[in-house]
Amino acid sequence: MKRTIFILAISLIFYLQTNAQSIKETFDSNSLEWTECSFESSAGRAIIDKGVMTVTSKGEKKGASLLLGAQVGVNTFFETHCYAPIDVKKPFKIKSKVKIQRLDADRIVGVVFNYRDGGNYYCMNFNDEMVSFLRYENNELVGYIDQDVKWNDMKKTEQEWELISDGQIISFIVDGVQIMKVRYMPLEYSGFGYYTFGKQKLIIDEVEFIQQ
Repeated sequence: MKRTIFILAISLIFYLQTNAQSIKETFDSNSLEWTECSFESSAGRAIIDKGVMTVTSKGEKKGASLLLGAQVGVNTFFETHCYAPIDVKKPFKIKSKVKIQRLDADRIVGVVFNYRDGGNYYCMNFNDEMVSFLRYENNELVGYIDQDVKWNDMKKTEQEWELISDGQIISFIVDGVQIMKVRYMPLEYSGFGYYTFGKQKLIIDEVEFIQQ
């Protein structure tokens, strides 16, 4: 009997520890203090309402070449972020259920991470032709990777995104397809968020932070 109770107690502790590693954001409130901009600025807006986060950018149609592999002007994109409840120096996964307006050369979406402030962060973003990894330091683009991207049903507006770090490789996955991976990019900051460029609307329904 004592052995059975002991096994059950150990199982319960393991269960609680395992589940404590996963935190789900359903946007019923703003407990993670996402940055919001409820008024229409020149760049766009980000607002939590009715259980979703909506990020809208009003950017001018200047072509994807500005974003996918070249210089990015200060007001050509719009982002929102929080400081995620994970240790980015250990393996983690961030899963997002999103809905996008559509993808084309002037409508781009993605995630920002390793975000310290508005001038220091990493970004992975994509449209219907290319995906990019961008690295900013002190408001300057100091490194980038561009590559072609294709996967089945690219016109699907409801998507699932995964940002995964195993400690060595950072991967970005869309609907089960890895569209970008980078190596040798150290992570220091827990800032994480979403990114829109061009006349784009991104609705985030749910985010799950998983410490692996």
